[in-house]
Amino acid sequence: MQVLPAQRLPVAKVVAGALILSWERRYALLSALWLPLLLGIVFSVSETVWGPSSWESGTAEENARRQTALLLWTLPLFALTVVFAVRSYRVYLLGGDDPQAFAPISWGLRETRFIFAIAGVAFVFATALFMLSGVLALVWPGVGEFAGSKYGIALVLPPAYLAGRLLLAFPALASDRTEEVFQALLQSWKITNRNGWRVVVLCVILPGVVAWVLEQVSQIPVPGITVLTSIAVWLVMPVELALVALAYVSLRPDDNTPPPEEELV
Repeated sequence: MQVLPAQRLPVAKVVAGALILSWERRYALLSALWLPLLLGIVFSVSETVWGPSSWESGTAEENARRQTALLLWTLPLFALTVVFAVRSYRVYLLGGDDPQAFAPISWGLRETRFIFAIAGVAFVFATALFMLSGVLALVWPGVGEFAGSKYGIALVLPPAYLAGRLLLAFPALASDRTEEVFQALLQSWKITNRNGWRVVVLCVILPGVVAWVLEQVSQIPVPGITVLTSIAVWLVMPVELALVALAYVSLRPDDNTPPPEEELV
């Protein structure tokens, strides 16, 4: 299924399309993702049950070892997530019968470029958040108290908007439409003109809500609920990636159509 290009991103259509597309491509996804999915679930479940996050707090030295172990535990999960995302985008954008046969698991140029793109988006988000926090601290003495309240999430929305406009670089890099990370980020910024908040809602806020719901469910005092929610995170990830892929398909210009002019809003 493919969302037709539109001047405005059809939010409801993309959400419905992501559900349908992930179901229609379920066999191709399983063929490409079975090992990253299996390893990701194993790492997530084992970390939840036996990993550093389950260790009790102790002395400062013990807490430092806990944080170091948690970082080392997170690195393979991060790498598996990158492989999972690249392969999912390729299945969605290159069709269910991708002529390139996937090895059970691999790392190549696409995954490496993915890492650089993640670093670029993270840099934009962190820089914007730092600058916004600094300005607000100068003109609003009570910003610290507001940031600690339940409404403090509002302070993250402007940096999230800037970072969200760069997210469509990821399906572009995964599908080899561009070989340059900066070019992919710039293209994402251009094609999200007048659709920035729609992209943020689809690709940031909606997955964030799903993650929050799963986190809340994991707190229910039911035996095994933490393990089930850890598995659910990986099972819903293809749908979340389908949202980004379809947003990209809906907004990217045709090969013979120049990109839209740059706008600030």
